[in-house]
Amino acid sequence: MKLFSNLKQHAVNFLEPYKTKGPAAYAAAEQAIGAVLIADGFFGIENPFGAKKRPGIFGTFSGMILGIVFMLVPGFIGNMTNINNMTATVPAIVVSVGDMVRSSSSKGGGTCTLAVRYTVDGQEYTKQSSMSASNYCSLSAGQTIAINYDPNNPGSWAYGAKTIGTFLSIFFWAGVLALISSIVTFFIRLFSIIFGWKLLRDGRKNAAALPSGTNLGTIINEIKQNFVSSVFAFGGAQNTITSMLTQNTPSPTTQKPTDQYPGPNKTDNAM
Repeated sequence: MKLFSNLKQHAVNFLEPYKTKGPAAYAAAEQAIGAVLIADGFFGIENPFGAKKRPGIFGTFSGMILGIVFMLVPGFIGNMTNINNMTATVPAIVVSVGDMVRSSSSKGGGTCTLAVRYTVDGQEYTKQSSMSASNYCSLSAGQTIAINYDPNNPGSWAYGAKTIGTFLSIFFWAGVLALISSIVTFFIRLFSIIFGWKLLRDGRKNAAALPSGTNLGTIINEIKQNFVSSVFAFGGAQNTITSMLTQNTPSPTTQKPTDQYPGPNKTDNAM
């Protein structure tokens, strides 16, 4: 969970400067960062620099479902077309190639049907393809090609079975990758929620010990915005942004010296 460790360490580093700004600022920072981590964990947070939204824990479920669907597609297509059982190979003569059918979305290509003649165990078969394909259009009548067929059902055949199998395997491994990635992201988001809740709980506990009437709402909102920007600035800009934003975040318990000790006015000098 290196990605979570990086985010956790970034949150800890971002929180550290607020310890020196007084208990109010630190309590506000804990609540702000904790709330952001929880929101990010559940729903994902918007990238302030306009990039794609980070997926939350709920978003990982759709990724898992998509991965499982991709993994099941090869088996579904294989069973539907019987291509998984077409393990034998035999030469065949192209009898006819159907006219190209162009789809509405096709700009220069289309698909064709194909009829072939071949012999298995002394019996001759002349069979039309069960589906149309673009690679059929490049063939011509009388041409000899190699086809795959089902030994238990010789009338079931396919041309380019190896290419189809490769394409289906890509679907399967893409599904595996999507599933693993979604599971890893799920646990990262889960740990983010747990760590965020701990910070939020500690921040509320520390805020309860502050003098009554202390309002942390404004500083909490400001720290939230600063932390979100900092999360999406991993790398060289991280330290600059963190330093700049923490310096500009005032502590609600700190008063300016001029407020405590007002200087003499003209009346005092005249006296």
